[in-house]
Amino acid sequence: MTRARFLFLLLATWLLLFSMQNACAAQDSPVEPLTFPHADSQADASLKVRLRLEDESPFLGAARVSLLPDDGYEVIGAPTGAEGETQFSGMLPGKYLVETSAPGYLTVRRTMQIEAGHRQRILYVVMKPRPVAQGAEKKEAGTTTAVTLPAAGNTFVAAAKPAVNGARDFWMLHELEQNVPPVDASVECPTQQVLKGVGARMTEFVSNLEKFTATEELEHHRMDAKREPEKRHFDYVVTVSPNDWGTFTLSEFRNGSTDVAQFPAGVATFGLPALALLFHPVLAQDFQFTCEGLGQSDGKAVWQVHFAQRTDRPVRIRSYRVGMRSFSAYLEGRVWVDPGSYQVERLEAELEKPITEIELANEHTIIKYLPIEFRSQKLQIWLPQEAATYVERKGHRYYRRLVYTDFRLFNVDTAQNIEAPKGSYSFFNMSDEEITGVLTVVPKEGTQLEAVSLRIVVPSRRRVYKVVGPGKDVNLPGSAVESATFVHNGKAESMRVEADLAYATTLDVISGTEAKKMP
Repeated sequence: MTRARFLFLLLATWLLLFSMQNACAAQDSPVEPLTFPHADSQADASLKVRLRLEDESPFLGAARVSLLPDDGYEVIGAPTGAEGETQFSGMLPGKYLVETSAPGYLTVRRTMQIEAGHRQRILYVVMKPRPVAQGAEKKEAGTTTAVTLPAAGNTFVAAAKPAVNGARDFWMLHELEQNVPPVDASVECPTQQVLKGVGARMTEFVSNLEKFTATEELEHHRMDAKREPEKRHFDYVVTVSPNDWGTFTLSEFRNGSTDVAQFPAGVATFGLPALALLFHPVLAQDFQFTCEGLGQSDGKAVWQVHFAQRTDRPVRIRSYRVGMRSFSAYLEGRVWVDPGSYQVERLEAELEKPITEIELANEHTIIKYLPIEFRSQKLQIWLPQEAATYVERKGHRYYRRLVYTDFRLFNVDTAQNIEAPKGSYSFFNMSDEEITGVLTVVPKEGTQLEAVSLRIVVPSRRRVYKVVGPGKDVNLPGSAVESATFVHNGKAESMRVEADLAYATTLDVISGTEAKKMP
């Protein structure tokens, strides 16, 4: 064999062995498993804390949410923009203490475990009103937080003078300024947040309300005459509509008429549902506001806010009409606002000064509001349930009491029809592809109930609901739910999952993991 041929065969043999070795190595290497995109990782875990009121609505008040690990520093969260929601990102697995506190509400502490691989956990916390402490310390005059809305004008600060023996004289001019209820001196009022929150509630009132009816029972007393009170029963109708001045018009009809002669003494009572609208952003600039602090009303803590009509602004909230002439009413008053929902629960208003042209010496109005549920529209509106007026005119004093029942709403807000049913889980697919997942709901220990698992398919850009309750999609009582986990095959940002439950619970959302097939 020649030397050249020998070198050729040696090279060929070496190349053959080299290729066989590579083929074996490729055959022995493990095959990478198929995974969904954006699979969860330990360092990607996040927590959202969503605060709720006892009626399942979002908590809107000034709240502090703290997250403390067993070992290490406090984790700082940030509001997400959603009502009552705070997000904590970049969390490591471990045990954490979640603490939530808010003025007027009990502090809530929950311990929870963040597991490795959970991309997102959602904790729902129900805030409960704090029982009112007796003998709250009173703030002295000048210590309240005052605010003047845009345009020039003096800021009004109420003088704190207690009522004598708890008695009140509603016939006295400036009675509300002489008798300022006590507030908790240890709690600072977030004035701007309160005014913004109440303004938002008034904006919702106008947008949600086109027309409602009620039964109105009126009882009229003439204080200087010894006779039985006069009583009236009205079919009461209120309509709200925008006008040409950029505000809105509230019209009232009783028994289909606006005739003043229907009222005792020929004195009509109009505009009670509209008084709280002075907080509406369109009208609020006409008033000066002072948040006096955290006070009390009906056994619960409330923000106490004083208001007064500004003399450099037009009067657009209330006037008196006598014959063909109209007379502006400059009002001052006080409202008591729920610190969790910013709904006005009680309002009192009186004249800043008498209207001498019509011999009206004083008028004092008290209105109590309650939430009215309109189930057909899945809508809740706060409306006057009871009102009282004290009027002194032409040397005579009148007391009038009004009670409203049997409310009905006649508008259909299409936006309300897409709200989540009470006591349900909702799944919104924000992507362009169908997403499949499994919801597993775990009952509380000691209930002797079994976990429920549901396979859920959510079409692109659609929303799916699963209702909790006996005989419903999730066949468990809502009060028995401890936690839930939703595992889906989409990207983390493609799904928004929420729980509309009136009980404290947790919800884990795991993306990028293959969901187990239902049997």
